[in-house]
Amino acid sequence: MKKKLVIVGGGFAGVRLIRALGRAASRLEITLVDRREEAVFLPLLPDVVAGKVSLDRLLFGLEDFCGRRGVEFINSAAAGLTDPHTLLLSAGRLLPFDFLVLAAGAEPNFHGNRPAREIALTLAGKADAERLQKRLEEVLSRGPGHTFLVVGGGYTGAETASALVYAGRRADRSGTAPFTVRILELAPEILGNLPEGIAVPARREVKRLGIEVTLSARIGEVGDDRIEVDGEDIRDCTLIWSAGMKAVDLAGELDFPRDKQGRLKVNDDLTLPGAGHIFALGDTACFTAGDRPLRMAVQFSWAEGSKTARNIRRILKGKRPRPYRPFDYGYLIPCASGRAWGIILGIRVSGRLGSFFHYFMCLFRTLSWRNRFLLVLELAGLKRVRGR
Repeated sequence: MKKKLVIVGGGFAGVRLIRALGRAASRLEITLVDRREEAVFLPLLPDVVAGKVSLDRLLFGLEDFCGRRGVEFINSAAAGLTDPHTLLLSAGRLLPFDFLVLAAGAEPNFHGNRPAREIALTLAGKADAERLQKRLEEVLSRGPGHTFLVVGGGYTGAETASALVYAGRRADRSGTAPFTVRILELAPEILGNLPEGIAVPARREVKRLGIEVTLSARIGEVGDDRIEVDGEDIRDCTLIWSAGMKAVDLAGELDFPRDKQGRLKVNDDLTLPGAGHIFALGDTACFTAGDRPLRMAVQFSWAEGSKTARNIRRILKGKRPRPYRPFDYGYLIPCASGRAWGIILGIRVSGRLGSFFHYFMCLFRTLSWRNRFLLVLELAGLKRVRGR
């Protein structure tokens, strides 16, 4: 009989796993579970807000993808595990499995701030991008005086703030954004976890774009139309939350070790301790390389999907799985102004060259050839961006 493989999450890791299984898929009964109907290419969501690309170009239909590969697709959220061999779906359905892959990604971490969770906008999915686009259009139609408050001065916060400024400048004939964009960073400096050689020029770009920065900020009372920051009462504002991510919790009541972001700690072959038939990949997994856990990044999700496919093929042949050996290609901090800073293959890159590498890698990892082609046309200005 065929072994049952259940995959929770149709993002980079999940899709890559299905593709990489190849002929071994014929020996498996595969089910993909995802609460979304489409995978979203998250790294380019700020470009949607900036008006550089259409949201449709970042979407990848999971049902069609699964149908072409003989994979069952269940459009549902996973509620957790009832036992080591049974997955519970939110609708109450039980899915037995021989192998389980947990790769549901991450979600914004509000660190217990319930009022902010209720009113803040985020940028972590399709619906988030649509809401932020709609809010931006409303603000632009009203005239000056509004303030976008971006909580979190890390990678995502700086990129989102630059996208808002870029969109505002494009919409206003004077070339100046008709609203204020302000980053609220709880730490003493934005991009503080980066080497100074990368963080300093990125900070200069944030300042050049006219983005205000409040450091060591403390957020007080949060309301629908007002935010208190360090005792200052800010009205007519939109709160955008970019202060960290946490793993989507999928393990239910089962006691598996996690890190401070809720990621499941895994063995060197990406399986859970004491459960060699359950894998955790991408942002769901905490994999320690050397003495440090891997950061959340597309490149690791992609590679872990491929590695897990190879290990499942080995297990089906009665062989032992092999350890995952991550290779870090680097990272980039892009701004919507067309500049980026970071490290690629150990070499520091910056400015326009950094931006080129950013978009090159995004196009390389885009999940369909059609989207890839249309993205090139939109980024090159050869095709009108939908909705603009």
